[in-house]
Amino acid sequence: MISTLGSWQICHEIVCKQTLILSLHGWREQVRQQLQQHPCLTSASLFAVVEDSENFGPFRKFESMAKSKAVTAPSQETRDYVFQQIQQTSEPVTAGQVAKLLAPPHKLSEAKVTPILDEFVAAERLQTFPPKTAKGKPRYWDRDQNEFARSLILETLDKKGSLAKTDLRKAVKQLTEELFLNAFQGLLDAQKLFEHPPLPKKKTSLFGNRPPAPEPYLNDLGVQLSKIVGQLKGASVPDEVLRRALVQLVESTGVPFGGGAVALQNVEMPSEELKVDLIALMRSIEPAADSGALVAARELRRAAKLEKMLFDQEILGLARQGRLMLHRHDFAGGLSPAERDELVTDGAGTYYVGMALRRESAQ
Repeated sequence: MISTLGSWQICHEIVCKQTLILSLHGWREQVRQQLQQHPCLTSASLFAVVEDSENFGPFRKFESMAKSKAVTAPSQETRDYVFQQIQQTSEPVTAGQVAKLLAPPHKLSEAKVTPILDEFVAAERLQTFPPKTAKGKPRYWDRDQNEFARSLILETLDKKGSLAKTDLRKAVKQLTEELFLNAFQGLLDAQKLFEHPPLPKKKTSLFGNRPPAPEPYLNDLGVQLSKIVGQLKGASVPDEVLRRALVQLVESTGVPFGGGAVALQNVEMPSEELKVDLIALMRSIEPAADSGALVAARELRRAAKLEKMLFDQEILGLARQGRLMLHRHDFAGGLSPAERDELVTDGAGTYYVGMALRRESAQ
């Protein structure tokens, strides 16, 4: 048997539950209407809607049950701090990555960061970017999408070297087709992206973030020319006659020699920030470098990871400054084109097999 008091308690609970259901239905309807009018409604505004609800009275009885789950809207100071952290990033970031950047007292979870980022997007303070992977999450950044696309293309070419257009497209597959094509053409127009003619026996043009080095295109010609010059010298043709004929041949292509052979050190190279200390690198390759030990050009070039023309220019520049001694190859004409490419050349027919630090430079 259920006591009278027990029966009353059961009835009271049923009435309260039904009243709560009706109250919540009315509350949800008002919230839905408010959200339709204000898509960017904040948490604070949401609670204001609840407070103003005519049916909030019964709902208040259960307020203590939800206090532990109540959500406090992040302060404006915290929101500004979130935006500042995104401004300092070098690429688009996910909400999870932003959350990891936050320090106390502005520490927020990913779930709390996401609405803030979406509000910044709605206010056009941030841009959204596609995920890096198929299972990744959207990314956010304060820079223009076209700027991001151009930076990504140039960074990819800097890491991978010159690529065919189709290979470059695959390497930046996170970009939309339209965004890629616009950035690609914009870089070409701004002369920050350069088309490389197809190499001998190749049919596809490549694209790089600097003009093509001429050596790979001239290797086959150099082999043939070396063979012909050897035959002419064997026929007692004087070197001066050969030199004059070769100069005339080159000038006929539209490349003037002026008063004589143009050395590579006089050629203006594309402006590049040299990020490698070649002197320090020589010391790391050869422990006895300060004692004048020879460092092979091939080893130093590979360690420096610089393109041939830029590497040669820097080595020749250090030699002109009196910091390096260059060791000349006695018979570069007997080398294969690939072997000559590993040497340093002044562009006037002289090749250097290696270099050593001058004693005064080592001190």
